[in-house]
Amino acid sequence: MFIIFRINHNEAIELEYQVRKLFNCYKTGVSGLANADHFESRPIDAAIMVVSYIHANGLQLSETEYDEFLSKYDIIFSYPEENDAKNKVSNYITELSDIVNKYI
Repeated sequence: MFIIFRINHNEAIELEYQVRKLFNCYKTGVSGLANADHFESRPIDAAIMVVSYIHANGLQLSETEYDEFLSKYDIIFSYPEENDAKNKVSNYITELSDIVNKYI
């Protein structure tokens, strides 16, 4: 059975804040996806959006600069029980915030 991992709304709000800060947009920005309600059930999307922005603007140091970060958290959120996802959300938010802060 496939289990959808959900983060709490306060954590999702922080992800929304980071994406909106990088894209300099409102909640409806990025086709309405820069929204905490979306990130509650799809937290990895915040990282995908951030890394996509960095690549689209040619800001990355290398083509693979964030591959490990994306892969690590994609696995954690895809298999939450096996990877203790609830206890890794805080680190994810911190790491994503650090990435965003490098580019604003």
